[in-house]
Amino acid sequence: MSMSGSKAYILAVILLIVGLLLGYGIGMMTAPQPPAGGGGGGGTTPPPTGVSGTVKIGLLVDLSGGLATYGENSKVAAELAEKQVNDWLAARGEDWNIQVIVEDTGTDPATALAKLQSLHGQGVRFIVGPMSSAEVSELKSYVDANNILLISMSSTSPALAIPDDNVFRFCPTDVIQGPAAAATAWAQGIRHLVIIWRGDTWGDGLKESVAEAFQKLGGQVHEASRYSPDATEFSAEVADLASIVENLVNQYGADQVGVQLIAFKEAASLFQAAAGYDVLRQVKWIGSDGTAQLSQLIENPEVAQFAVDTEFLNPIFAPGASPFHDQVLQYVKNKLGREPDAYAYATYDAIWAIAMGIEWVDSSDPMKVKQVLPDVVARMVGGSGIFQLNEDGDRAFSDYDLYVVWPTDGGYEWRKAGVYRAVTGTVEWEDWWLARGG
Repeated sequence: MSMSGSKAYILAVILLIVGLLLGYGIGMMTAPQPPAGGGGGGGTTPPPTGVSGTVKIGLLVDLSGGLATYGENSKVAAELAEKQVNDWLAARGEDWNIQVIVEDTGTDPATALAKLQSLHGQGVRFIVGPMSSAEVSELKSYVDANNILLISMSSTSPALAIPDDNVFRFCPTDVIQGPAAAATAWAQGIRHLVIIWRGDTWGDGLKESVAEAFQKLGGQVHEASRYSPDATEFSAEVADLASIVENLVNQYGADQVGVQLIAFKEAASLFQAAAGYDVLRQVKWIGSDGTAQLSQLIENPEVAQFAVDTEFLNPIFAPGASPFHDQVLQYVKNKLGREPDAYAYATYDAIWAIAMGIEWVDSSDPMKVKQVLPDVVARMVGGSGIFQLNEDGDRAFSDYDLYVVWPTDGGYEWRKAGVYRAVTGTVEWEDWWLARGG
């Protein structure tokens, strides 16, 4: 049902008090009014108003495939959000709680659809995830047809930027990441960029975005292999890449040639093959959010050293500072022994945004929550900071952190080397990176 002005005001006051007392959840500046006419859309028989019992939220993440590091991080961040939301609801005396049901998709679109259908059969109509754009693309028609609200934490393909559908994304799209990667390559002195990429919805879209942005800067783009997402062995692709790079190095010098790799965790296998070619170690490499902070790239010394030698810089959207950012950071570090990626913070925020939307419309109807979700987001401070959604339901804007593999005592670690500022289109380097002697 629609919320009166007095109820909205009382809710805002309670939120501020609870936030101060418990240190939990999302700090709300003001409580938004639902759109005129309430929520609604789609269903033939709307569910009764009022919320009680358990509201189930499906979490579709990768725990066994190409994005397993990210999936593990997001699962733990969702665990924290579930606990905090339920503590908050209990403190308010509410008659409902949430339950997060985790399903492993392995980044396989068919598996993701099967898991979604199974969750729907259990009465789940709120979904956080899946992680890859190929999966979201596979699920889109089903969630639209069945009035399911889906919030992906890490799908970035511009092809899925569609107004008024039931798919929201709490991350920026590759319309922003492409220029970030291109600017990073340019700042490294690269003028000839050879692209090798994963052949799926995400890889194709990011490849086009990087190429367009790099050419606008004045650089030249050279295509290497578009490989299958199912590929596990890369000898042929790497041999072709080495041939292209060698010809360019002979013409322009190694300092002007670079490789753009658009991949998931298969980058580790590709690096093992690339390590056998001296010319591929002579040039700088650029990655993406699909490889930033992946554990697989620091666990194998041969792979990690290749990343170090090529100064393999990886852009991933930069979460904003907030007290809740620090809570997620510490919780994930305590559980997994590593810092979470940006998408873990987006997962945390998605759980909270769903809960807040349910509270505001006083209904577990996902189509009513959908109507107020942009207002919810615009008025909250989350684990990923303050942000807004654009007309397509995607995160409207972000800078990009640049992560690189670097040696540490007895091993390797991911370190932040700089940040791409989207407003200016420039890269700001960390002092340690500028002083590295490279």
